[in-house]
Amino acid sequence: MEMTIFLIQMLLVNRNKKHDKTMKTIYFILISITVVLCGLTACTDSNDTWTVASSSPRFVLGTMQSRVTYPTDYTNSVFEEGDVLGAFAIDENKRVVGTSNARYRVVGTEKGSQTLEPELTQDAFPANTDYTYIFYYPFKEGTAYNSVTHMVEADQRTEALYERSDLLWDVAKGGSETNGILTVNVEMEHAMSHIILEVPTEMLYGTDPCAQMLSVKSLVSGIDLLTESSDKPTVSTGETVLPRDIYMWRFTEADIDGKQMYVYRAVIPAQTIANGTKMFSIQTGENEFKTYTASFSNNQIEFKTGKYYRFTVTETGLRFRGLIEDLENGGDYYYEY
Repeated sequence: MEMTIFLIQMLLVNRNKKHDKTMKTIYFILISITVVLCGLTACTDSNDTWTVASSSPRFVLGTMQSRVTYPTDYTNSVFEEGDVLGAFAIDENKRVVGTSNARYRVVGTEKGSQTLEPELTQDAFPANTDYTYIFYYPFKEGTAYNSVTHMVEADQRTEALYERSDLLWDVAKGGSETNGILTVNVEMEHAMSHIILEVPTEMLYGTDPCAQMLSVKSLVSGIDLLTESSDKPTVSTGETVLPRDIYMWRFTEADIDGKQMYVYRAVIPAQTIANGTKMFSIQTGENEFKTYTASFSNNQIEFKTGKYYRFTVTETGLRFRGLIEDLENGGDYYYEY
Protein backbone atom coordinates (compact mmCIF):
# COMPACT_ATOMS: atom_id res chain seq x y z
CA MET A 1 0.00 0.00 0.00
CA GLU A 2 2.80 2.44 0.93
CA MET A 3 4.74 1.54 -2.26
CA THR A 4 1.66 2.29 -4.39
CA ILE A 5 1.25 5.72 -2.81
CA PHE A 6 5.00 6.40 -3.28
CA LEU A 7 4.82 5.59 -7.01
CA ILE A 8 1.86 7.90 -7.47
CA GLN A 9 3.75 10.72 -5.77
CA MET A 10 6.81 10.14 -8.01
CA LEU A 11 4.70 10.14 -11.16
CA LEU A 12 3.06 13.38 -10.15
CA VAL A 13 6.45 15.03 -9.58
CA ASN A 14 8.17 13.82 -12.80
CA ARG A 15 5.39 13.94 -15.31
CA ASN A 16 5.69 16.53 -18.19
CA LYS A 17 3.35 17.76 -20.84
CA LYS A 18 4.75 15.42 -23.50
CA HIS A 19 3.83 12.38 -21.51
CA ASP A 20 0.60 13.74 -20.02
CA LYS A 21 -1.69 11.29 -21.80
CA THR A 22 0.40 8.25 -20.92
CA MET A 23 0.92 9.40 -17.39
CA LYS A 24 -2.76 10.05 -16.86
CA THR A 25 -3.51 6.47 -17.88
CA ILE A 26 -0.92 5.06 -15.51
CA TYR A 27 -2.08 7.44 -12.82
CA PHE A 28 -5.70 6.25 -13.21
CA ILE A 29 -4.65 2.60 -12.99
CA LEU A 30 -2.60 3.19 -9.84
CA ILE A 31 -5.38 5.19 -8.22
CA SER A 32 -7.83 2.35 -8.95
CA ILE A 33 -5.48 -0.21 -7.40
CA THR A 34 -5.06 2.02 -4.36
CA VAL A 35 -8.81 2.42 -3.90
CA VAL A 36 -9.37 -1.35 -4.13
CA LEU A 37 -6.56 -2.11 -1.68
CA CYS A 38 -7.74 0.55 0.75
CA GLY A 39 -11.26 -0.73 0.44
CA LEU A 40 -10.21 -4.28 1.18
CA THR A 41 -8.21 -3.20 4.19
CA ALA A 42 -10.96 -0.97 5.51
CA CYS A 43 -13.64 -3.60 5.00
CA THR A 44 -11.61 -6.26 6.76
CA ASP A 45 -10.97 -4.03 9.76
CA SER A 46 -14.58 -2.85 9.83
CA ASN A 47 -16.02 -6.38 9.68
CA ASP A 48 -13.76 -7.61 12.45
CA THR A 49 -14.87 -4.75 14.67
CA TRP A 50 -18.57 -5.14 13.76
CA THR A 51 -18.57 -8.88 14.45
CA VAL A 52 -17.23 -8.39 17.95
CA ALA A 53 -19.11 -5.22 18.94
CA SER A 54 -22.45 -5.48 17.17
CA SER A 55 -23.30 -9.15 16.69
CA SER A 56 -26.85 -10.15 17.58
CA PRO A 57 -27.78 -12.86 20.05
CA ARG A 58 -29.17 -16.15 18.82
CA PHE A 59 -32.55 -16.62 20.50
CA VAL A 60 -33.51 -20.31 20.82
CA LEU A 61 -37.16 -21.04 21.59
CA GLY A 62 -37.82 -23.73 24.19
CA THR A 63 -40.05 -26.64 23.14
CA MET A 64 -41.81 -27.21 26.47
CA GLN A 65 -43.99 -24.09 26.54
CA SER A 66 -46.35 -23.15 23.77
CA ARG A 67 -48.64 -20.53 22.33
CA VAL A 68 -51.70 -22.79 22.72
CA THR A 69 -52.33 -26.39 23.76
CA TYR A 70 -54.01 -28.88 21.47
CA PRO A 71 -55.76 -32.24 21.86
CA THR A 72 -54.48 -35.09 23.39
CA ASP A 73 -53.28 -33.28 26.46
CA TYR A 74 -53.07 -29.87 28.05
CA THR A 75 -49.38 -29.20 27.63
CA ASN A 76 -48.00 -30.74 24.43
CA SER A 77 -47.65 -28.17 21.64
CA VAL A 78 -45.23 -25.66 20.19
CA PHE A 79 -45.06 -22.39 18.31
CA GLU A 80 -45.55 -22.53 14.56
CA GLU A 81 -43.12 -21.17 11.97
CA GLY A 82 -44.07 -17.61 11.08
CA ASP A 83 -45.64 -16.70 14.43
CA VAL A 84 -44.72 -13.09 15.31
CA LEU A 85 -43.66 -12.08 18.82
CA GLY A 86 -43.04 -8.62 20.24
CA ALA A 87 -39.60 -8.05 21.75
CA PHE A 88 -37.63 -5.59 23.89
CA ALA A 89 -33.98 -5.34 24.97
CA ILE A 90 -33.61 -3.63 28.37
CA ASP A 91 -30.40 -2.38 30.01
CA GLU A 92 -29.57 -2.38 33.72
CA ASN A 93 -31.34 0.99 34.14
CA LYS A 94 -34.56 -0.39 32.61
CA ARG A 95 -34.06 1.63 29.45
CA VAL A 96 -35.02 0.18 26.07
CA VAL A 97 -32.00 -0.59 23.87
CA GLY A 98 -32.51 -0.46 20.10
CA THR A 99 -35.99 -0.84 18.60
CA SER A 100 -38.88 -0.78 21.05
CA ASN A 101 -41.52 -3.48 20.47
CA ALA A 102 -39.53 -5.08 17.66
CA ARG A 103 -41.14 -7.84 15.61
CA TYR A 104 -39.41 -11.22 15.97
CA ARG A 105 -40.56 -14.17 13.87
CA VAL A 106 -40.41 -17.88 14.70
CA VAL A 107 -38.09 -19.71 12.30
CA GLY A 108 -38.05 -23.52 12.13
CA THR A 109 -40.73 -26.14 12.61
CA GLU A 110 -41.98 -28.02 15.66
CA LYS A 111 -39.96 -31.06 14.53
CA GLY A 112 -36.63 -29.23 14.80
CA SER A 113 -35.03 -26.36 16.68
CA GLN A 114 -36.81 -23.04 16.55
CA THR A 115 -35.19 -19.62 16.73
CA LEU A 116 -36.50 -16.07 16.97
CA GLU A 117 -35.20 -13.69 14.31
CA PRO A 118 -35.99 -10.00 13.69
CA GLU A 119 -38.25 -9.27 10.71
CA LEU A 120 -36.06 -6.24 9.88
CA THR A 121 -32.26 -6.39 10.06
CA GLN A 122 -32.07 -2.98 11.73
CA ASP A 123 -34.23 -4.31 14.58
CA ALA A 124 -31.67 -6.93 15.61
CA PHE A 125 -30.75 -6.55 19.27
CA PRO A 126 -27.11 -6.08 20.34
CA ALA A 127 -25.56 -8.94 22.29
CA ASN A 128 -24.84 -8.12 25.91
CA THR A 129 -25.03 -10.50 28.86
CA ASP A 130 -26.09 -7.57 31.06
CA TYR A 131 -29.20 -6.97 28.96
CA THR A 132 -32.64 -8.37 29.71
CA TYR A 133 -34.61 -9.58 26.69
CA ILE A 134 -38.42 -9.60 26.87
CA PHE A 135 -40.63 -11.50 24.42
CA TYR A 136 -44.42 -11.69 24.33
CA TYR A 137 -47.08 -13.25 22.06
CA PRO A 138 -49.20 -12.37 20.20
CA PHE A 139 -47.58 -9.18 18.85
CA LYS A 140 -49.56 -5.96 19.21
CA GLU A 141 -48.66 -2.55 17.79
CA GLY A 142 -47.96 0.20 20.31
CA THR A 143 -47.20 -2.14 23.23
CA ALA A 144 -44.86 -1.00 26.01
CA TYR A 145 -43.29 -3.82 28.05
CA ASN A 146 -44.32 -2.26 31.39
CA SER A 147 -47.89 -1.35 30.43
CA VAL A 148 -49.48 -4.12 28.38
CA THR A 149 -53.24 -4.22 27.77
CA HIS A 150 -54.82 -7.54 26.88
CA MET A 151 -58.43 -8.65 26.36
CA VAL A 152 -59.61 -12.22 25.95
CA GLU A 153 -62.23 -13.10 23.35
CA ALA A 154 -65.87 -13.35 24.44
CA ASP A 155 -66.25 -16.18 21.92
CA GLN A 156 -63.50 -18.79 22.31
CA ARG A 157 -65.31 -21.64 20.56
CA THR A 158 -62.53 -22.27 18.02
CA GLU A 159 -58.87 -23.07 18.42
CA ALA A 160 -57.88 -19.77 16.77
CA LEU A 161 -60.10 -17.67 19.05
CA TYR A 162 -58.83 -19.53 22.11
CA GLU A 163 -55.22 -18.94 21.02
CA ARG A 164 -55.86 -15.24 20.39
CA SER A 165 -57.13 -14.93 23.97
CA ASP A 166 -53.92 -16.20 25.53
CA LEU A 167 -50.92 -14.01 26.34
CA LEU A 168 -47.45 -15.51 26.63
CA TRP A 169 -44.17 -13.91 27.63
CA ASP A 170 -40.63 -14.52 28.84
CA VAL A 171 -37.91 -12.50 30.53
CA ALA A 172 -34.56 -13.91 29.35
CA LYS A 173 -31.17 -12.97 30.78
CA GLY A 174 -27.57 -14.01 30.34
CA GLY A 175 -26.97 -16.85 27.95
CA SER A 176 -23.91 -18.76 26.80
CA GLU A 177 -21.25 -17.55 24.36
CA THR A 178 -19.64 -19.83 21.78
CA ASN A 179 -17.26 -18.61 19.05
CA GLY A 180 -18.30 -15.04 19.76
CA ILE A 181 -22.05 -15.76 19.42
CA LEU A 182 -24.31 -15.24 22.42
CA THR A 183 -27.11 -17.84 22.64
CA VAL A 184 -30.12 -16.93 24.79
CA ASN A 185 -32.79 -19.52 25.66
CA VAL A 186 -36.38 -18.27 25.55
CA GLU A 187 -38.96 -20.21 27.58
CA MET A 188 -42.43 -18.75 27.11
CA GLU A 189 -44.87 -18.67 30.03
CA HIS A 190 -48.66 -18.19 30.09
CA ALA A 191 -49.78 -14.85 31.52
CA MET A 192 -53.47 -15.79 31.65
CA SER A 193 -55.36 -18.38 33.74
CA HIS A 194 -56.67 -21.51 31.98
CA ILE A 195 -60.00 -23.06 32.90
CA ILE A 196 -60.94 -26.68 32.12
CA LEU A 197 -64.56 -27.83 32.41
CA GLU A 198 -65.55 -31.50 32.02
CA VAL A 199 -69.22 -32.22 31.29
CA PRO A 200 -70.83 -35.67 30.79
CA THR A 201 -72.03 -35.85 27.20
CA GLU A 202 -75.33 -37.36 28.37
CA MET A 203 -76.16 -34.09 30.19
CA LEU A 204 -75.76 -31.95 27.05
CA TYR A 205 -78.10 -31.23 24.16
CA GLY A 206 -77.30 -31.64 20.47
CA THR A 207 -74.18 -32.43 18.49
CA ASP A 208 -72.45 -29.13 19.22
CA PRO A 209 -73.61 -28.03 22.69
CA CYS A 210 -72.36 -24.79 24.21
CA ALA A 211 -70.73 -24.15 27.55
CA GLN A 212 -70.08 -20.71 29.00
CA MET A 213 -68.04 -19.21 31.81
CA LEU A 214 -70.10 -16.38 33.31
CA SER A 215 -69.28 -12.82 34.40
CA VAL A 216 -65.56 -13.07 33.61
CA LYS A 217 -63.47 -9.90 33.92
CA SER A 218 -62.07 -10.06 30.40
CA LEU A 219 -59.87 -6.94 30.05
CA VAL A 220 -56.63 -6.45 31.95
CA SER A 221 -54.46 -3.34 31.70
CA GLY A 222 -51.15 -2.22 33.17
CA ILE A 223 -49.40 -5.59 32.85
CA ASP A 224 -45.68 -5.25 33.65
CA LEU A 225 -43.81 -8.05 31.86
CA LEU A 226 -40.53 -7.24 33.61
CA THR A 227 -41.83 -8.01 37.12
CA GLU A 228 -39.80 -10.89 38.54
CA SER A 229 -40.01 -13.22 41.51
CA SER A 230 -37.49 -15.88 42.52
CA ASP A 231 -35.87 -17.61 39.53
CA LYS A 232 -38.94 -17.41 37.27
CA PRO A 233 -40.75 -14.38 35.93
CA THR A 234 -44.23 -13.59 37.14
CA VAL A 235 -46.58 -11.08 35.63
CA SER A 236 -48.14 -8.14 37.44
CA THR A 237 -51.64 -8.11 36.01
CA GLY A 238 -52.77 -4.62 36.99
CA GLU A 239 -56.51 -3.89 36.90
CA THR A 240 -58.98 -6.44 35.54
CA VAL A 241 -62.33 -5.08 34.33
CA LEU A 242 -65.17 -5.52 31.81
CA PRO A 243 -67.23 -8.54 32.97
CA ARG A 244 -68.51 -10.70 30.10
CA ASP A 245 -69.81 -14.20 29.51
CA ILE A 246 -67.22 -16.34 27.69
CA TYR A 247 -68.16 -19.08 25.23
CA MET A 248 -65.73 -21.94 25.89
CA TRP A 249 -63.79 -24.01 23.33
CA ARG A 250 -64.93 -27.66 23.07
CA PHE A 251 -61.40 -28.99 23.25
CA THR A 252 -61.94 -32.73 23.01
CA GLU A 253 -64.11 -35.70 23.98
CA ALA A 254 -62.66 -38.27 26.34
CA ASP A 255 -63.44 -41.10 28.74
CA ILE A 256 -62.80 -39.69 32.22
CA ASP A 257 -63.39 -41.79 35.34
CA GLY A 258 -65.54 -44.20 33.31
CA LYS A 259 -67.78 -41.46 31.86
CA GLN A 260 -67.82 -40.00 28.36
CA MET A 261 -67.07 -36.30 28.72
CA TYR A 262 -66.81 -33.19 26.60
CA VAL A 263 -63.82 -31.16 27.79
CA TYR A 264 -64.26 -27.39 27.44
CA ARG A 265 -61.59 -24.73 27.89
CA ALA A 266 -61.36 -20.96 28.34
CA VAL A 267 -58.56 -18.44 28.85
CA ILE A 268 -59.24 -15.64 31.35
CA PRO A 269 -57.18 -12.97 33.16
CA ALA A 270 -56.12 -13.74 36.72
CA GLN A 271 -58.98 -12.83 39.08
CA THR A 272 -60.92 -13.89 42.17
CA ILE A 273 -64.44 -15.39 42.11
CA ALA A 274 -66.45 -15.45 45.33
CA ASN A 275 -68.85 -18.14 46.50
CA GLY A 276 -72.39 -17.60 45.28
CA THR A 277 -71.24 -16.25 41.91
CA LYS A 278 -72.88 -17.82 38.87
CA MET A 279 -69.87 -19.44 37.26
CA PHE A 280 -70.75 -21.85 34.41
CA SER A 281 -73.72 -22.66 32.21
CA ILE A 282 -74.17 -25.68 29.91
CA GLN A 283 -76.69 -26.27 27.13
CA THR A 284 -79.28 -28.83 28.16
CA GLY A 285 -81.93 -28.10 25.50
CA GLU A 286 -82.45 -26.22 22.25
CA ASN A 287 -82.79 -22.94 24.13
CA GLU A 288 -82.20 -24.18 27.64
CA PHE A 289 -79.14 -23.74 29.85
CA LYS A 290 -78.34 -24.96 33.35
CA THR A 291 -76.27 -22.67 35.59
CA TYR A 292 -73.68 -23.74 38.18
CA THR A 293 -72.68 -21.52 41.10
CA ALA A 294 -69.23 -21.19 42.70
CA SER A 295 -68.79 -22.91 46.06
CA PHE A 296 -65.30 -23.33 47.54
CA SER A 297 -63.93 -24.25 50.95
CA ASN A 298 -62.24 -20.86 51.35
CA ASN A 299 -65.37 -18.93 50.25
CA GLN A 300 -63.67 -17.93 47.00
CA ILE A 301 -61.19 -19.03 44.36
CA GLU A 302 -58.23 -17.04 43.13
CA PHE A 303 -57.29 -17.83 39.55
CA LYS A 304 -53.55 -17.16 39.24
CA THR A 305 -51.32 -16.29 36.32
CA GLY A 306 -50.19 -19.24 34.22
CA LYS A 307 -52.15 -21.89 36.16
CA TYR A 308 -54.70 -24.45 34.94
CA TYR A 309 -57.87 -25.14 36.97
CA ARG A 310 -60.05 -28.21 36.47
CA PHE A 311 -63.80 -28.48 37.13
CA THR A 312 -66.25 -31.32 36.56
CA VAL A 313 -70.04 -31.09 36.25
CA THR A 314 -71.79 -33.96 38.02
CA GLU A 315 -75.43 -34.87 38.63
CA THR A 316 -75.16 -33.31 42.08
CA GLY A 317 -73.46 -30.07 41.07
CA LEU A 318 -70.12 -28.49 40.23
CA ARG A 319 -66.99 -30.19 41.50
CA PHE A 320 -63.65 -28.38 41.74
CA ARG A 321 -60.99 -30.92 40.81
CA GLY A 322 -58.00 -28.77 41.68
CA LEU A 323 -55.00 -27.04 40.23
CA ILE A 324 -52.73 -28.54 37.59
CA GLU A 325 -49.39 -27.37 38.98
CA ASP A 326 -46.54 -28.64 36.84
CA LEU A 327 -47.31 -27.91 33.20
CA GLU A 328 -43.85 -28.78 31.92
CA ASN A 329 -43.99 -32.37 33.15
CA GLY A 330 -47.59 -33.20 32.36
CA GLY A 331 -49.39 -31.88 35.43
CA ASP A 332 -49.95 -32.95 39.00
CA TYR A 333 -53.51 -32.81 40.31
CA TYR A 334 -54.35 -31.38 43.72
CA TYR A 335 -57.92 -32.18 44.72
CA GLU A 336 -60.30 -30.09 46.76
CA TYR A 337 -63.80 -31.44 47.37
